[in-house]
Amino acid sequence: MLNQLSIKNVAVIDKLSVDFHDGVSVLTGETGAGKSIIIDSINMILGERANKELVRYGQEKAVVQAVFDAPENVCKILEENEIDVDDGEIIISRQISKDGKSSARINGMVVTLNILKEISDSLINIHGQHDNQALLTPARHVVFLDAYAENEEYIKAYKEILSKKREIEKNMSSLEMNEQEKIQRIDLLEYQVNEIKKANLEKNEEDDLKKQREIYQNAEQIVNAVSDSYNNIYGGDEIQSAYDGLSIAVESLSQIKELDIKINEMYEVLSSAMYSVEDAAHELKNYGDSIEYDEQTLNDIEDRLDLISKLKRKYGSTVEDILMYMKKAESELNDIRLSDEKINELNEELIKVTKKLTEQGYLLSERRKKAAKILEEKIENSLHELNMEKAIFKVNVETADEFYENGMDKTEFLISTNPGEPLKPLVKIASGGELSRVMLAIKSVIADSDGVDTLIFDEIDTGVSGKAAMSIAKKLSQIGKSKQVICITHLPQLASLADNHYLILKNTEGEMASTTLEELDEEGREKELARIIDGGEVTDLALNHAKEMLKKAAVGKNI
Repeated sequence: MLNQLSIKNVAVIDKLSVDFHDGVSVLTGETGAGKSIIIDSINMILGERANKELVRYGQEKAVVQAVFDAPENVCKILEENEIDVDDGEIIISRQISKDGKSSARINGMVVTLNILKEISDSLINIHGQHDNQALLTPARHVVFLDAYAENEEYIKAYKEILSKKREIEKNMSSLEMNEQEKIQRIDLLEYQVNEIKKANLEKNEEDDLKKQREIYQNAEQIVNAVSDSYNNIYGGDEIQSAYDGLSIAVESLSQIKELDIKINEMYEVLSSAMYSVEDAAHELKNYGDSIEYDEQTLNDIEDRLDLISKLKRKYGSTVEDILMYMKKAESELNDIRLSDEKINELNEELIKVTKKLTEQGYLLSERRKKAAKILEEKIENSLHELNMEKAIFKVNVETADEFYENGMDKTEFLISTNPGEPLKPLVKIASGGELSRVMLAIKSVIADSDGVDTLIFDEIDTGVSGKAAMSIAKKLSQIGKSKQVICITHLPQLASLADNHYLILKNTEGEMASTTLEELDEEGREKELARIIDGGEVTDLALNHAKEMLKKAAVGKNI
């Protein structure tokens, strides 16, 4: 049950706090007073999308808080999410800033909107002004039936199997191709794999080849430079080489090295340099001897680089990419060759899954058909209580050999509102008042089984007046004996039968309009009821009528 609602800085509401009670509570007020903002605020608490436009002009944020009695199933969900529930109360708060950022808390702990939505269906059931349109869409009828039949787990199991079936079909579709396409694809992949394999590519090969090409292209310059270097440091005939000079110096110092430690150190340095020069000279000579200009070798290198370039244009920007492409092509080639075998395996799996899905679909159908017989009888009885004494209601469930998103059934509500008329779809109902009563009948029946303690009706009485209006008022009063019912209404009949009456007022004095919510005492109820009866004015005649209505309502409720 909703015990308290607090709203701050939401649209025209500056600050508002209200305590709700058992039974039927009605909210009345002039058009534009802010009744829809109350509903928007409750929807925020239930995890619906919050628009930043709801933040009151000039304020940084809007805040809504609600206090509920904690149902057992909701406590279980909260415990699973490590949220404590003290004194059997749940305090939900929602905040939205003017830049659109939103946050939610349950008993002080930050939670996701998914958690709010998960528990919301067990806290409040809201019937909005446009919900009647759901009755005009046959595809939505199965939702009402499933809610009554408590089919949630069965639908979940069905959808899981359906998802698996579609995944198998998708895999099969990706493998299936006609024979001509298969042969063409195999030929192409075989050619590509063979072309790459024949090339015998190696990683880093291209860089190595480019280095070799550069050496061969500059072979003469390299040989001349190496030869000059060798002659200058070791083997020159016309000039004294560096090695010769070092040898003479080492020989001279060897004769006096024992005389002074410093001379000995220089002798060691020059001896080491002489041997290093000798080693370097030999390496230069060997390297120079290895460089031979071979036009054919250079041509071979150019041809190899050209081949790699062509393969790169076809299969990837690097040798590594080309080799990776070959692996993927080999894998696809293998899959195609084995596709028939894989398709057969998938087909066998599909048969098993389809059988399982069919069984689950039929199980769901049986539950729906069984629930439909009870539901149509209860709704029909409820319609009779709502001043549609001759109405006949039918929940038609047809099972097809087709798998829909939520089962194998097409469900549609049919009705006959007058004696002798055949059953026809609800869309054929011309009267908005009749549609409102059908919706109320459905809601009242489902409410008996869904475990939700609080029902909110936003102008369920649209298009209704007279005797039909009184029947709706009595029906809501009846529901209010076991549920908490909160109604936004313009009907005096419903307002008179309410257990609690709240007046929504918009004050336009000052710089900004502001909406308040006031719980009315007996005198206040009389005045507000008189205003509703007389269309705005509180005349003596309307006031007397209001008092009489409240007196009759009290007797009718055995108060």
